[in-house]
Amino acid sequence: MIGRIRHPSPALVIACIALAVALGGVGYAATVLPANSVGSLQLRANSVNSSKVLNGSLLKADFKAGQIPAGPAGPAGPAGPAGAAGAAGPAGPAGPKGDSAAKYWATLDSSGLLQKNSGVSSTSHPGTGLSYIKFNSDVNNCAALATISGSGATYGMVAAAFLASDTLAVGTTNTAGVATNLPVAVAIFC
Repeated sequence: MIGRIRHPSPALVIACIALAVALGGVGYAATVLPANSVGSLQLRANSVNSSKVLNGSLLKADFKAGQIPAGPAGPAGPAGPAGAAGAAGPAGPAGPKGDSAAKYWATLDSSGLLQKNSGVSSTSHPGTGLSYIKFNSDVNNCAALATISGSGATYGMVAAAFLASDTLAVGTTNTAGVATNLPVAVAIFC
């Protein structure tokens, strides 16, 4: 028995023709369409998405302003040269009238001896770290300022208090609070 040759079914023939036309259209588009002839008008909305774009192929100019976050701040640059000096400002208001300097003052060395003064009548040194300064007039209603100062001064503490209307007691201690002879300067403001 001679075998019968089977002929393709009509459905297979139509499927093969459709395949040939489809492949031919792609080949035609690839070979006949001019370069850059497909633009935004030919593309459907949302047809180009992240999966269809090659990673690293876009440039900063391809994005809207503000779409790419700024990188970290770079290191500070070197300081620039100093600018020119500005114009002098206006003069300030005048200070208060009268004598604002210390009216009476004294400096004592570490042994309590008077070195320099203004308005002091006498001094005494009754004990370690204690000196009395007697002024020429009543200073009880004035303000006294005492500080450790002078040649041979070291760290310590000083206190001053009025003993009488014309006498100021000045006591000095080392940083541990032990009475110690230290040079002092005293100013009286009235």
